[in-house]
Amino acid sequence: MEDIRSMVSKYVKPPFEYEIYLETSKKESIEVSDEKLESLSKSTDAGLGIRVLWDNRIGFAYTTHLKEEAIRDCVEKAMEICQLTPQDDGFSFYCQKPREEPLPYELLDLPIQDKIDLVVSLEKKAKLLDSRIKGVRKVGIKEKEVEVYCYNSCGLEYHYKTTFYTSSISALAEDKGDASISYDFRGARRFKDLDLDGMVQEVVFKAVSLLNPKPYETKVMPVVLFRSASAMLLEAFSSMFSGESLLKNKTLLKDRVGEKISSERLSIIDDGSMKDGFLSFPFDAEGIRTRRKVLVDRGIFKGFFHSLYTANKLKTEPTGNSIRESFKSLPSCGITNFYIESGDADIDELVSSFDEVFLILDLMGLHTVDPVSGDFSLGASGIIYKRGKKEKSVRGVTLSGNVLQLWEGVVGVGSDLIFYANVGSPSLLIEKLTVSG
Repeated sequence: MEDIRSMVSKYVKPPFEYEIYLETSKKESIEVSDEKLESLSKSTDAGLGIRVLWDNRIGFAYTTHLKEEAIRDCVEKAMEICQLTPQDDGFSFYCQKPREEPLPYELLDLPIQDKIDLVVSLEKKAKLLDSRIKGVRKVGIKEKEVEVYCYNSCGLEYHYKTTFYTSSISALAEDKGDASISYDFRGARRFKDLDLDGMVQEVVFKAVSLLNPKPYETKVMPVVLFRSASAMLLEAFSSMFSGESLLKNKTLLKDRVGEKISSERLSIIDDGSMKDGFLSFPFDAEGIRTRRKVLVDRGIFKGFFHSLYTANKLKTEPTGNSIRESFKSLPSCGITNFYIESGDADIDELVSSFDEVFLILDLMGLHTVDPVSGDFSLGASGIIYKRGKKEKSVRGVTLSGNVLQLWEGVVGVGSDLIFYANVGSPSLLIEKLTVSG
């Protein structure tokens, strides 16, 4: 580390300031289909990203080679780019050393065959839970170990080493000539915290619940967004809370701080400091301390989340929301652990709240939502409940509306909050939405 610092400092001369971001990541992925190994991969990715700052201009370059010649070329390229970049008063480096804290770290110390058997066991569990589960299209576990060292010439320095685990499953249910496929996903920093049983139970519930669908007419009706569907919708519209979207005039929340934008039952939070969160760190990618931010407080919009750049541009304080995908990318403004706060109603209470309720288990087409206007038109599948009892399953209907109107219509919030990696939500009861058959 010291060698790289000394090499970079040798080639970057005043008045240039510089930042080095050194990252090593090791990944292992196992995927199984129909109880057979489908893919097994291991990879290591390492490299150095260099930012240089001069005269309100920024230059960036990276290299995967850590020999002196490659580092010199990378520095020279970054300085060349810097001199060609337009001036921007948003560019700066954070000049304080953050307080480092221990991060979750756990490698799964098992022989590779035992890991494969573990993944196969998830498919077997799914089949044992319900005889209508006839197979698993794909189930997998991914392990990632990341080590980062960051230093800049004005005082920032940090180092961390941590792990990430993710698992996903796609289950096939069959009954009376009909077939239904459902998907679920989990993430955690330690393997022991990865809720594999919960994932399998949820994917089985969704897959078998959607079997043998019946036609459904178009109507405006009460809807319960199951927690996974609500979390996916929340993530799809997360950019509307970003200072970057505000800068680009691409959010419908511009000039609405302090206004009511949702039901008073709804609070939306971003918390990069929460205990054991999937994206919890004591500081963000630029060294700024993370914290809990209530973006929507019982319906009232409290403000945007910011990176150092967006905070500089908008003359406000950074919120610890600078993220970095890898050494190959610049810092940007993004969510950490992003969620809707839990309520106190169980799912049975929510689906019994009106004579007829549509429980939405899956949403399709989330990539088509418009975070600028808030409008959406999505494919939906789920269960129609009459007076709290399941009447029929429905697939292929369309759910349309505006996300703020949807959140304004929330009349019940479930107690079933869980996180799907870094995004979480409880189930939500919405008084009325347009469902098109």
